[in-house]
Amino acid sequence: MVNQPHTDGRKARGQENRRLIVEALMQLTHEGVISPTAEMVSERAGVGLRTVFRHFEDMETLYREVSLQAQLVAAPVLAKPVQGDTVQDKLKHAIERRTGVFEQLMPVFVSNRAHQHESPFLREQHATTVALQRMLLEQFLPKEMVRDETLFEALDLALSVETWMRLRRDQNLSVTKAKAVMLRTVLALVGSVGQKESGSTRPKRRSSSSKP
Repeated sequence: MVNQPHTDGRKARGQENRRLIVEALMQLTHEGVISPTAEMVSERAGVGLRTVFRHFEDMETLYREVSLQAQLVAAPVLAKPVQGDTVQDKLKHAIERRTGVFEQLMPVFVSNRAHQHESPFLREQHATTVALQRMLLEQFLPKEMVRDETLFEALDLALSVETWMRLRRDQNLSVTKAKAVMLRTVLALVGSVGQKESGSTRPKRRSSSSKP
């Protein structure tokens, strides 16, 4: 019992150092450093290099931790039911929600992509993220759209984090413009299906030979 305060204090310091290390890597990736070194992480976290490797066996282990933290942020947000009366409204809401998460975690996604070739864990995480996005898309799209394989695959691509990264990083669009491009793309894909889903129909046009 006498050693309990000392033990608790050491444990608390260890947890704080671990948090600082993870936060340092995330900060560096957000600043555009795709492959931070252990020395860079150590310097940013304000801890010794030995402390970094005391908490994380190697850099891949650290990347795993950051990836898991990102998943904890993204999954609950993406999993909330989309809102809207028509499929167009639902797609707009899905875009707002997804792009918010994509923008927040884009540096982590970029960094993970750069290290996937050397990390089975990161490849598995990426596959899980793709599967989650597809599953959520299936949940709110009308069944006829899900059954239309070509349409579904096109929508899945248009709403993906890869599309968002292309628009933001490669095409250098602002968040507002990137959202507008994504929305225009999906609305063009679905066409008038959403109107049919909502029950709106146009009156049949009377032929010229019809009697009043």
